[in-house]
Amino acid sequence: MTDSTGQEYFTSKHGKLDNIASAANTFAWIALGSQILYMAARFIQLQTSYTMQALGQLSFMGMLSQNAAYTFSLIVDLASILIRGIVYCLVLKGISAGLYMIVETDLNYRDEPEEANNE
Repeated sequence: MTDSTGQEYFTSKHGKLDNIASAANTFAWIALGSQILYMAARFIQLQTSYTMQALGQLSFMGMLSQNAAYTFSLIVDLASILIRGIVYCLVLKGISAGLYMIVETDLNYRDEPEEANNE
């Protein structure tokens, strides 16, 4: 019997999976942040476009308060961008959690025969 540390069980394959899981976790937040920025940019784009076309007749917010159909379509458009970002984030977080669980499960199963031999 030899004394072994946990580092011997963490192979290069575990390291690769751990790196991919960590990258997926990072990209999850990047995806959510970029979709939120895209949603804000889309709103500013529509506001600027309206302001250029209206030539001072009615403000953008005033037009939104008077035109319920356009306001509803704008809310649906912006909400779809936000929901897409949330879905991207959740999918990437799920991939990350799954890969972490695979590594942890494999490491736990590698430790199990040692514990049986020690008893």
